[in-house]
Amino acid sequence: MIRSKIKRINPEKSNKMILAVAGGVALIVLAFFTLIIVGGSRGGSRSMSKILAYLKNTEGLVEIQARDAEKRALIVFNSDSKNAGNFEKIAFYAALRLSRHWPDCQVFLARNAAEQVVYRVRVRDGAVVEEGPVQTPGPSPSP
Repeated sequence: MIRSKIKRINPEKSNKMILAVAGGVALIVLAFFTLIIVGGSRGGSRSMSKILAYLKNTEGLVEIQARDAEKRALIVFNSDSKNAGNFEKIAFYAALRLSRHWPDCQVFLARNAAEQVVYRVRVRDGAVVEEGPVQTPGPSPSP
């Protein structure tokens, strides 16, 4: 008696509903991943200052100057800090991080003031091609 009161489910309609929901979910997931891939492939879309913002908590860092138009970044550090010896590595890894969005760029490292550049890392085509201390020309010998 109880069985006669239960309404039967039409299996043809429920199968069509399952296929429709599965197709809709697959379409939404496909659109999501397509937007992620297309949105993440734009090189140079982020500014250098945003890419190098992770350095703001580094002890001994005085300032970061990013010049997007010139594709150059300048990191100024305090030579009296305990991290003073590590800033060459910091400049190297900052250049690598910039190379993802800026394949041709330079990172300069300055001691205590922006005018005292002591180290340079150059990136070309996404790879570090030159790294080392900057030679400042001294006074020319007098005749």
